[in-house]
Parts: sequence; C-alpha cells; structure tokens
Amino acid sequence: MTSWWESFFDADYLRIWEGAEEPDKTERQAAGLWAVLGLAPGSKVLDAPCGYGRISRALAERGAHVLGLDLSRNLLAEAERRRGDLPLERLRYQRHDLRMPLQETGFDVALNIFSSLGYGSEADDIAVLSNLRAAVRPGGLVFIETLHRDRIVANLLQNPRPAIRLPDGTLLVEEPRLDPIAGRVETTWYWSGPGGSGQKSGSIRAYTATELVRVVEAAGLRLRSAHEGCSTEPFVAPGSAVGGRLGLLAVRE
Repeated sequence: MTSWWESFFDADYLRIWEGAEEPDKTERQAAGLWAVLGLAPGSKVLDAPCGYGRISRALAERGAHVLGLDLSRNLLAEAERRRGDLPLERLRYQRHDLRMPLQETGFDVALNIFSSLGYGSEADDIAVLSNLRAAVRPGGLVFIETLHRDRIVANLLQNPRPAIRLPDGTLLVEEPRLDPIAGRVETTWYWSGPGGSGQKSGSIRAYTATELVRVVEAAGLRLRSAHEGCSTEPFVAPGSAVGGRLGLLAVRE
C-alpha cells in the first residue's frame, strides 16, 4: 500500500506551497539556524529531509558543507535545478528514506525542518531521529522545527477552514480535522487558479511539545533547549499563538 507522502510532494505541491511562503522566510530561518547551531564556514550539515533545497542552499551559500536528503524525486530534481553555481563540495543532494540508516556520518549538525515528523508511526519518527543521531559526530547537534499540537488546536479554533490567495491568483483552501484520539491531523487541500485546479490529502501526527521531547529522548538524544521556530528566541507559550512553531535543539552525547 502506498503511503500518502510518497505522492504528495509533487509539482503541484511545489507550486502551491512555495507561493504561500513569506518571501523572506528562508533568509530569516537560515540566519537563525546559523546562530543557534554555532555554524561557521566549513561546518558539515545534514539537511534531512531537504525538500527542494530551500535551507540547504541558504546554508551552503553561507559557507557550510551541506548534504540534503529527501525521498521525493520531484523535490530533489527541483533542488538540483536551483543549485546555482554552488560546487558539489559545498552542496550535495541524495535520495534516501530517513527511516533507514545513513552511510555517511561525522556531521556537525543534522536538521529536520518544517514539520517533517509525524507522517507515519511514532516508531518511524524514533527511527528517523535515531538515524540523524547516528549521522552526527559525538557532541553533534540535531535540530527539529515543527508545529505542535497546542498551536494546531489554537489555529483550528481561530480559523477552522483557512484559505489564502496565492500571488498568481490561485485560491487555496485547506480543510483540516484533528482526531484527538489518534493525535493526527487529517487534511485536504483544494486549489483553483491559472495553473489549474486539484486536491490532495495528507495525515500528520500532532505531537505536543512534551510528546515530541519524549520521542527525541527515545532516539538517544538529550534536549538542550527549545526555541521559537528556527530562531535564537526561547520557546514560550503565551497568547493565542501558544508559542508559535517549535524548535528543539538536542545533542548527541
């Protein structure tokens, strides 16, 4: 049986989701990660999954040596297309299922950015993080950036059927539903615009911050700090945003 994520990240995903992103988001996140992780020119960084290379390329442009891994052939092809003039010694991409051990190790840092856990089972997520732990050197860092369940619930209360108009005029409507027993968000996107119309569905585990820390520790990592997304700001949870996106910095001892 094919899992939903094996077909979700296609050309439609790339066109629609990139159109919904804030223009300066990548630079802000790259700057935050550079500071939080103490990166420097020559640092060895694993970006897994890397998607279409948004963060991989930004860090490589700052001087890091980056390996980006992803399962989606479509997104990897787009990442290669956007490489620019960065040489292979600074930026490489490979196709890999992160539930499987990596051949290459000794990285200073491993990144798991943009809600890239929760697609399958909790055991899958522990396997992914265990493999990232094994890929970094002793004392190396693993950074996870994701939504958390409290923020998801707050979003659903404020806007249960969010809709946005993309720059090209496409209307994108999302219909998310939280299953509180399974702890999963089942969602469907619908879009219509100059590039055509369509729909696609996905399912993601909505971990609380406490549950996510437990998964991190089950993978053999020790939590060092919690951040407001990919920033140096500490994670706190006041107000209607309930702390916004969550960044967890963990260390391989």
